[in-house]
Amino acid sequence: MPELPEVETIRRQLEREIKGATIKSVKVRNSKPLNVSAEKLRSAAVGAKIEDIERRAKLLIFKLSNGNNLLFHLKMTGRMLLVDKKAAPTKHTHIVFELTPFFTSSSKRGMMGGGCNLFFEDYRKFGFIKLFKEDDLKKYLDGQSYGLEPFSPQFTYQAMKACLFARKNKRLKDILMDQTCIAGIGNIYAAEICFFAGVRPDRKIGNIKEAELKKIFEGAKKILAAAIKNRGSSSDAYVDAYGKQGTFVPKLKVYGREGEKCLRCGGMIVKEKLGGRGTYYCPKCQK
Repeated sequence: MPELPEVETIRRQLEREIKGATIKSVKVRNSKPLNVSAEKLRSAAVGAKIEDIERRAKLLIFKLSNGNNLLFHLKMTGRMLLVDKKAAPTKHTHIVFELTPFFTSSSKRGMMGGGCNLFFEDYRKFGFIKLFKEDDLKKYLDGQSYGLEPFSPQFTYQAMKACLFARKNKRLKDILMDQTCIAGIGNIYAAEICFFAGVRPDRKIGNIKEAELKKIFEGAKKILAAAIKNRGSSSDAYVDAYGKQGTFVPKLKVYGREGEKCLRCGGMIVKEKLGGRGTYYCPKCQK
């Protein structure tokens, strides 16, 4: 599943390319991802300008000029692709947003000079698009009980510590992935943060020392920022808005490296099931 760095990468690319564009048409090829009918989606979106593109946890939100909001969740294999207007949809393209041409000096590839389409694709069909008015969007997000955003001013060491120790009998990796504590971290980056801190992912929160907690906080900041700089980790189906793979996988220290030597101590990276998910760590240098 795309995590915070992958979703933030897509958000930044879409903001650069299509913020300010008007939705000219919406073609619904599969209505399963929608919380409304295809007709209602078209009625709410066509003619509206994309005024802003926001992220909350692993969600993308298009703020439209008419007061409507489009909320996207990519889930396991969802993609949001900027494509040339002549590009043909694939069998996995569920929704096509045709955008009006306009010029923006910040556009990376100048795609909008001649107009482009935005494809919402998902071959496993777990992703979704929800249409909300502003008040309903707030209610929906409040109902998700999302926790701290790692790049917000509210994400301080003390705030993270309080969140973790409110669950002191839980395992570290489980809580790092708990969206009600820290929003946006998933399996890949939770494993990497644990390795950075030198702490086993199954360690109970209540047994973690102050110095280790500070390393967890430092690791969360550094690793997520580095992953965004590298446009995310394409360890599975993820590609960015231009259809390109992220470049962070070669920089991963433990995730996906089962049976390989630890880059820190030379021990052997192992993979075990934890909370129903495969997790990677070094039993020699993670305590």
